[in-house]
Amino acid sequence: MTGYSATALDVGGVIYYDEPFELAWLQGTFDRLCATDRGMTLETFTEQVERHYSGDEILAHSEEAAESWTHVRGAWSELAQEIPGAVRAVARLSREMRTVIVANQPPECAGVLSAWGVSAACEAMFLDSLVGVAKPDPALLGMALDHLGVPPADLLMVGNRVDHDVLPALGLGCAVAFVMEDSGYRRPFGVHPELERAYRAIRSSRPVPTEGERVTITASLAELSTGSY
Repeated sequence: MTGYSATALDVGGVIYYDEPFELAWLQGTFDRLCATDRGMTLETFTEQVERHYSGDEILAHSEEAAESWTHVRGAWSELAQEIPGAVRAVARLSREMRTVIVANQPPECAGVLSAWGVSAACEAMFLDSLVGVAKPDPALLGMALDHLGVPPADLLMVGNRVDHDVLPALGLGCAVAFVMEDSGYRRPFGVHPELERAYRAIRSSRPVPTEGERVTITASLAELSTGSY
């Protein structure tokens, strides 16, 4: 890539798939709810899932959801699935420019990135769970800018969400490469196909930014790292 001296990479949807973690969490939550509520059905639960992702966050206050998330975190390395070519792309980018990680991820993410060699390729890592600031607060990306000591215009933010990546980066004066959704992940063992179908429908409604002077749309990190931007 040309025109930038540094890049900040998101993780979920850019380096590894978000969906396996989310689906495992949802299935675990459903299983636990069924154990405590005999009237719980998959149809009722998928309605709750739709409400949760539309902003109601009904599951955020569920003890069963919290227990399921703890279980998912314990299985993070087993659930992690690399988006094709992403690790190689990180290595390629880090040879061309200073590269950091800026993401909302649990601490277990650091172990996966270390095992994959991503941490060694990157100059620094800013995870919300470790630094105490989370997207969409632009302060998380601001920490990366302070560390790098480069003007915002020299930094390219690579992410997959308008609210968490595009808007904060543009607000700080950075350019953005928006990575389109890749649905090539493997459904985790035990996840009901109907639950995955409902989740895919919800994910498909996420907004996509308009490409412009400071926003580039790319199919993947691998494509971005080999293209001319």
